[in-house]
Amino acid sequence: MVHSNQIHIDTNEKKKNLSSKLATINFFKLISKNLVAGDVIFLHGALGVGKTFCSSVIIKELTGASLVTSPTFNLVQTYFVKNKLEIWHCDFYRLNHPQEVNEIGVFDNTNEKIILIEWPKFTDIFYLNPLIIEIEFGMKNNERSFNFTLSPEWDKRITF
Repeated sequence: MVHSNQIHIDTNEKKKNLSSKLATINFFKLISKNLVAGDVIFLHGALGVGKTFCSSVIIKELTGASLVTSPTFNLVQTYFVKNKLEIWHCDFYRLNHPQEVNEIGVFDNTNEKIILIEWPKFTDIFYLNPLIIEIEFGMKNNERSFNFTLSPEWDKRITF
């Protein structure tokens, strides 16, 4: 459903099933190689499905950080990539009002950061072009199903 204040973008949906942690790591390393300043990624999924794990693969690949933790309680963790580029790893689970997103400043100076958002909410008030990833548990322990919603721009950049 498109709200009146949203920009409608044609999207393409793709699905990727990964059978192991190693396959997930390798796939998200590939995604990280295609990220540039201004990119926004929404990570949806049940508690414990691997949103932070997928974010950590991207962050480690781009920054060399050895430890990436969930920003659940502090809402945002920032990581330095190079020059002026940062990664903002966000968790909106505890937010209750759209104004809180503005107060954090997540969408300020987006041309200087890559933004990863777990539990994205209130994001329809911003004019974004996110890569939307819905993560679901698979039948086996480390198996996951990834559903991607891709704008035409993302569809050209992310290969499966």
